[in-house]
Amino acid sequence: MTPEAQLAIRFSKGRDGPNTLSCVRPDGSTTWSKVSEFFPVHDLTHYVVETTLGLDGAFFGLIRSGWSIQDFESPGASKRTPPEAILAEVMVGVLQREVLLRQGSTADSYNREVLASLQGLAQPIRREVSPEDLATMQSRLEGLLANWKSISPGQWLELRFPPEGSPPAS
Repeated sequence: MTPEAQLAIRFSKGRDGPNTLSCVRPDGSTTWSKVSEFFPVHDLTHYVVETTLGLDGAFFGLIRSGWSIQDFESPGASKRTPPEAILAEVMVGVLQREVLLRQGSTADSYNREVLASLQGLAQPIRREVSPEDLATMQSRLEGLLANWKSISPGQWLELRFPPEGSPPAS
């Protein structure tokens, strides 16, 4: 994928205020939001899950296609959210919790927790991760979190979605 077809994602660490997430779409349009301390970690986890598993219809894929960051918070957003984005949100929550709490889950236990979290949600998509997928996601997330933690206020971390050499969309 050429840089012209990628979403540019910038996580800016607030100097005298909140952090900021900004995205520039391939067409040059932008969306951004000030975010609390929780959201860079959560959104970096989205990036890892979506890019490792080739999920193009989740958070960053939807932003790339024209959704604004605020669209996810608007009334009725859950009714418009595609099944792949719902699956990604659950997978992100489980991965984020297990990495931050250093739980060291196996692919089997991760998949069971994701499946249990999907129970009762009106969406048909299910996807299991392999031991290799989980190890890759854990390692990439730990690396990105270390990068985020190491930058000073006023600096930023910039990523591309999808990254060069990413797996094809599922």
